[in-house]
Parts: sequence; C-alpha cells; structure tokens
Amino acid sequence: MEKVGFIPRSSDHRTRESNIGPLWKSTILHAAILAALLLAWRGAYPAPKTILTPTQLADGLRQCAKNHEHPFVDYSFASTRLNSRDFTASVKLFRNATLINGDGEIRHDIDIEVQDDIITYVGKRRAETPAGAVVVDVGGRYLSPGLVDMHSHAGVRQEPQILMNADVTESSQPVTPWARAIDGFKPSDDAIKIVASGGTTTSLVLTGASNLISGEGMVMKHRDTNSVWAMEMDSTSGGRSPKRQRYLKMACGENIKQVFENISGGPITRLGESGYVRFAFEEARNLLQGQDAWCERAAAGGAGLDTSYPTSLRWQTLVDTLRGDVSVHLHCYQAQDVFSHFDHADEFGYNITALHHITQAHEMLDEIKKRGAVLATFSDEGGFKNENYHASWYMLKQAAEAGIPIALTTDHPAKRGQFFAEEAQIGHHFQLDEKLAIASLMSVPARTLGLDNRIGWVRPGYDADLVIWDSHPLALGATPIQVVIDGKTYINASGKLWETSMKREQVFAPAPPSRSQRVKDDKICSPGQQDIVLRGIVKSHIDGLRTSATSNITAVVRSGVLQCVGDSSCEAMADEAIESGIPELHLNAGYILPGIVSATRSHGLAEMVKEPSTRDGELSGADLSRVISAADGLRFGDRRLAIAHRRGLTTLITAPESNGFLHGLSTAFRPGAAHGLSPGAVIKREVSLFLSIGHEGKNTVFPSESSQIAELRTLLKSPHPPHPSWALAANGTLPVTVRTDSKDVMAKLILLKRELPALKLIIHGGGEAHLLAQELASANVSVVLAPFRCSRLTWESRRCDPGPPLSDMAGADVLLAAGVRLGIGIWDHRDRWVTNALWEASWLARGRVDESAERRGEVAVGLVTRNMRDMYGLEVRDDHEFVVYEGDPLEYGASVALIVEEGEVQRCWPDVEERYVY
Repeated sequence: MEKVGFIPRSSDHRTRESNIGPLWKSTILHAAILAALLLAWRGAYPAPKTILTPTQLADGLRQCAKNHEHPFVDYSFASTRLNSRDFTASVKLFRNATLINGDGEIRHDIDIEVQDDIITYVGKRRAETPAGAVVVDVGGRYLSPGLVDMHSHAGVRQEPQILMNADVTESSQPVTPWARAIDGFKPSDDAIKIVASGGTTTSLVLTGASNLISGEGMVMKHRDTNSVWAMEMDSTSGGRSPKRQRYLKMACGENIKQVFENISGGPITRLGESGYVRFAFEEARNLLQGQDAWCERAAAGGAGLDTSYPTSLRWQTLVDTLRGDVSVHLHCYQAQDVFSHFDHADEFGYNITALHHITQAHEMLDEIKKRGAVLATFSDEGGFKNENYHASWYMLKQAAEAGIPIALTTDHPAKRGQFFAEEAQIGHHFQLDEKLAIASLMSVPARTLGLDNRIGWVRPGYDADLVIWDSHPLALGATPIQVVIDGKTYINASGKLWETSMKREQVFAPAPPSRSQRVKDDKICSPGQQDIVLRGIVKSHIDGLRTSATSNITAVVRSGVLQCVGDSSCEAMADEAIESGIPELHLNAGYILPGIVSATRSHGLAEMVKEPSTRDGELSGADLSRVISAADGLRFGDRRLAIAHRRGLTTLITAPESNGFLHGLSTAFRPGAAHGLSPGAVIKREVSLFLSIGHEGKNTVFPSESSQIAELRTLLKSPHPPHPSWALAANGTLPVTVRTDSKDVMAKLILLKRELPALKLIIHGGGEAHLLAQELASANVSVVLAPFRCSRLTWESRRCDPGPPLSDMAGADVLLAAGVRLGIGIWDHRDRWVTNALWEASWLARGRVDESAERRGEVAVGLVTRNMRDMYGLEVRDDHEFVVYEGDPLEYGASVALIVEEGEVQRCWPDVEERYVY
C-alpha cells in the first residue's frame, strides 16, 4: 500500500567499529562531510512549510472534507419531484385498481396517475379525468409497486451462459474489492427483460461469491436501453446526498474453499478465509489512518508533508466501508460463518447490512436482531451441500416473529428471476405473514438499499414502477400482465391474457398459509396401520374412485387399499369398520391423490451433491459394454429422500451419475423406504436406458454431438451390441431416455426413431421441445420437462419459451396442446424442484383457463403421476399407493395427512421439518 511520508527529524548517531575496508571507509568519510555541509546549509536556510503544490494541497483538503460526508436518504425527495415535474407532460391514468402496496396493505377502487415518469396521484377516483390522459382500465386487478430483487446477477451472468460472457467474479485473487459489477454488465442480456416480465423493476446486481470480497454491486432499473449508464439507478436523491449508495459483496464458506483448493495464493479452510479478510481490512485501516494523519497535518497548514493525499485503487473501497459509506452484503449460509464475520466487523469497525443466502438464521436470531441486519435469503433452499444441509423451511416465520426484516431474493440465474414472486408465495405457505411476504419483495429491499424514498411503494412523487397482476401476487402462478418502469409500459400481455385473467378463481384472494401439522394421535393414525376411515374428503383423483368436487364425503381404507370414496355403499362400509374398532380421521377439506412420481438427477445416489463421500460416484460414460443399474448404488434413509417423501413423492426415478455419453439403467424406487430390503424399496430395477447427448455428453471417446448420435445409431442397429440393454432398447422392450434441451438433437432422435419404429424414446430436459411439438407427438416421443419452466441458462436451451406475459403459451402449454405425453422432472441438484413438483404441475394447468377447474386439476395431477408411470412402464395401482392431504394440494396451504404404500400407512401428518442425525 501507499504510505504517508514525513520528513524525519535529525538525531545523533553513535559511531561504532566496522569491518568495512579502507576504500569504503574513505567513501563514507566523504559522504559524512557532504552531509555536514548540507546540514549547515539547511540551518542557514530553513525548509519550506510544505513541498506540495497549492493544487495538491487543495485537492487533498477537499478529499479530507468529503471523508466527513456520508450518503443519506432524502425523504423529501418525493415532494420535491412533485413540485418540479413537467406539468405539461401527458398523464397516464390507471383506473380501478386493487392496490397492494409495499407493506402489504390493500386498498380497493384506487386510481393512480403518472406524469413525467413519476406517480402524481394515488387515491379514490377523481370527479374528472385529466384532459388528454391515457387511461388503463385495471378492472379491479391487483396493482403493486415494482418488485425489488436485492441479489441478482442479471447482466453479469448473461444468458445463455457461455465461457466468454460470464463476468460475475474476478476469482484470480481471494480479495478484489476494486472490482465493479458495472464493468462487466451487459445490457443486451435477454434475462433483463425476462426477469422484468415477472414484475421485477429494480435489481441489485452483485458480483459473485467465488472469492471473499468480490467487489461493488450496482442498482439497475430494468429499462429498455442499450446503455449501462442509463440502466444504473441514481442513488443520490437527485444529487441531494453528497455520495451515492454503494454496496460491497463479501462471501464465505464452501464456494471460496472450492475455488482455491487447487490454486495457490488463496484460502482452503475457514481459518484461511478469516485471515484473508482480516489482512484486507488491516490494509484498509492502515490506509485510513494514513489519510486521517495527512488530513490532520494538512489542516494545520501542511507543514512537513512531502506526499499528496494517500489513495489506493486496491483498498479505497474498503476504506470507504470503514468510514460507513459502503453497505456490506455478506453471502454466508451457516451460523458459524456469520459469527466469524460479525467478529471481523467488530474488530475493524464496520457494519454488515444484509445477510444473503443464510439458511441457518434460525440458529442465531438474537444476534442478528441485535445488530439490525436484514435477511436477504430464499424461501425453501437447501439440502444439496453441507452448508445448507440443515436449512429450515420455517426460518422466515421464525425470523419475522423475532422482528428481523426479510428481503427475499432469487440470486438469478441460480433461481429464475422471472418467478421472483414465487419466493414470497412459498414463504407464505410456510407461514410467513401475508403482509411481510409482500413487503419482502418491495418495501424491505428498497429500504435496505437506501432507495425507499423513490421505489418499493406506490406513492406520489415515487418512480412510476407499477405491476398489474392477473391474480393476487401470493397466489400460485400469479403472473403480471403489465409492467411499467418510469411511467413507460415495458411489458404488456396480449389482449387474450388480459381477458382470461379475469376468469381465475383466485383473482381476489391470496393462498392461505400451510395448516399447522396436527399433534399425532397414534390411536387414530400411526405407521404400519392398515385400516382407517377418512371423513371430510372433498375430492379424489384416484383412478376408479374419482369424485367431482363436493364436501364432507367419506373414504375407507382396509388392508392398505382404498376401498371406496363417497358413494352410499362407502358410508355403510365406514359404519361397519367403525363398529369393528377401526379409527376415523376427520379432515378439513381432504384430498386424495396418487403418489407423486418424478425423474431426478441424483436422488438416492447422492446426499450432499458437492461432497464426493456422500455420493455413489460418477462414470466416465465411455465404456459401452458396462451398462450398470442405479439400483446397485441406491442409498436409502437420507435427508433428501425423507423430505421428498414427506411432501408426497412416493416414486423417484434416477439414473447412474455420469460425466459422459452413457449413464446406464434408471431405477424406480421408493424414497420412503428405510433400506434396500424394505418391502417394495426398488419398484422397478430397470426402467430406462439413460444417455446424455450434446454438450453434457461430451468426453474423450465421444467428443462431439455427431459422434454421440452416430454411436447410438450403430449400437441400436448392431446384431451383436456390447451389452444386452442396447438390443432391448432397439426392440422397444426398454425405453431410451436422452438428456437434452436442444431441438436439433431431438430432431435427430426423431429421424432415428423413423429408422427404428419400435424404439421408445423419452426426452429428459426438453427446453426447446415446444419447437418440435407436433413432430414429437406424431413420433410418440414422451417429454419429461426438467426444469419444468423455461431456463435459458445453457446454449442448448436458449430458445425455450418463457411464457406469459411475453407470449400467450409457455413451452409446456404448446406440448400439451399438441398431444405430447408430458411429465415433470429435475436436473438441477436443488431439492425444491422435486419437492415442489405438484405446485409446478398446477402452475402449468392454471394457464388452461378455457377448461374447467376440475379438468385443470386432472391435467396437473396427471403430469406428476399417471403420465410418468405410463412413459416408464410402472405398474402401480392408485388405490394401493396414495397420499391424503388436508387442503387442496394444487394450491398453497395444503399439508400431507397420511401416505399409504405397500399395504400400510407409512407416515401420519409428516412435517417437512423434522430433526435428523447428521
């Protein structure tokens, strides 16, 4: 670092004996004489007060003065803007809105007027419409402020993400406070508009978490412009604050350890991480002290100063952090890591504004509350790595009850920014208060960013960032139909979507929070039980025992089989069962569904995906004579499987893990089985031959997509293939599942099926499948969408359709309309995508507004039950394997009452949140 230099005072030096030779002694003697002469000259002619120029001194003093100024939020900004706006500008009037404001308060029959990019009026309808106003009839729909996501990487992790456009973290060094997100930001990122279509109008774009201090973020408005400067938001209250708001990203934990594990010059333990952070702030503190010393000397006239004001591009951001000018946003999952960073903050005297990603906040609520930190986190993230292994689904509820502010985030593209509202929806399901759930998307992040004087609310003088919703923002599948940014309409759904949005059953009501799990009464329901009478059923989706929506009917289970639902004979059977001592369970709106089926990437083969010792292991995918079965690697009884089972999943289909072309034989198994010897633990040992074709399937043996397709054709046509599975696939006995998102790979597979008509093909992925919907249906090719909704993260999925409001139909709608057999799976390691399978199915079905609610329910249930069983050839009877819910499981708010498999009750009132032995 650069240090302040001062002219040293003269002092006496005692002579000492030396071993230096005569020549050097002579040289030193001459130097001493010269020094004596110079000292005599300086005595006669004193040194000037300073050797700095007046300009250097003045510049430094100005900086010294700035050190005492700090950014602030001017809450008079709104009224100032109102009084100084262009009163001649045209007016846009949003009429008859149901306003849901930034704190969750709801007002009906509200008009909002916009002029000169700001809101000018919010209230009941005026007697007269302003002359020349453009009127938008909201029609009673919900209107809210634009959402504020305070953890996004849109623009710095451009989609599709390829090597040369990923600029999120400068991970060549463990500490890079000098890095700035704005320097890697790309306004051309398609995700900016796609994210806005979900209602987000403002995002804090942060640098990444691959090193400890990764740099400064930028607040971006999702404006339609090619200029990064035009997208960056003014955070000075129009110049009233002497400094802009700034945001420093710091991180800890596993990411950094993994990055620097094989790179010299970085930490590989948490001890090292703490050390590097402290070293950095020590440098910053030294520089700060040097600056203050310089300012003190300069204020006294500058006597003795021989350098200009000390600065450092490398450390100045941290100096400003120590001065309180930069808010710290800390990415940490575990409580132990946060405690370490609180210790560092105390040591060096800075504050941590927000705790990002933290999934163990429930273990340190008192400390977080005491320090006034905001939780910037997710609703249901966890399980796939050690640091989020003990995540709590009820953490948000607990934090809110402790009085800790919550700002939900997406970490786009880690989670899809387009579906930001879903974070609040799921948080509300897990009992986060309705108003706090809304505030977590709007007012809390705005306040945390120091921008709540202009965004996060619908108020006069605030930015005209508005979202009109097709239903309550906390309802499952709620989607914007218009997004306005700075008064300009940025996203506008088609007239058809505007019209159909009024047909939804939940336009005017949010989903309820989940019902509290009942205290288990073993006399009524207990594992191992075979007989039970169910009262209060309103709907059955069981084949042969379906019912239309009704109320308070009865179902009877005998010997682990659902015998009847709702008819007159069922009442008689129930009375007979009760007389013989069979217990009865009374439900409030009970639903009976078949067990959910999902195709996953690693469930049953990996507990913590990022920990090799917890995994079965990966194949090379190159040896085509070794076709192994996932059944031989299954591990039962782990946390991931237990959570999936508690959420109603009774069948998972998993293929062996591979980093190449060939995976092996997929296996269907019961996630609720205690071990491999449990009855029915393996439902079907060999359900499909699983391959990856495309970029994921490349290895040294099959380095190209063309070599993979050619090899598959050769293997399927060979009279003597290297393993019998290839022949079974060719004659249609064994389905072939191909992992791909590319329409071009799918087209080649359809051509291959024309050569081999018996071939049973399943596409797993299917990001671009909608582009070949008719061809896939004609060829009888099934599709397991994974992920179910559009994600343009990879090159091969870049043409997926994000759906409403950008288009009338999402890719899944197109496939269903064409008659493609469709199911839902996952390929991401995040558990939420499998545990939320039923919600995902319901999200799609809600778009079929021209069909009855009953038919939509049948479609949704089919996507995660019968369709999956049919395409994989699983022979499971609905009446032998089913799940009973209290509440409609196709909406938020339901909970599992009991699960029946293998002739008996497996779980009664299971809660997703139970303690596990680690």
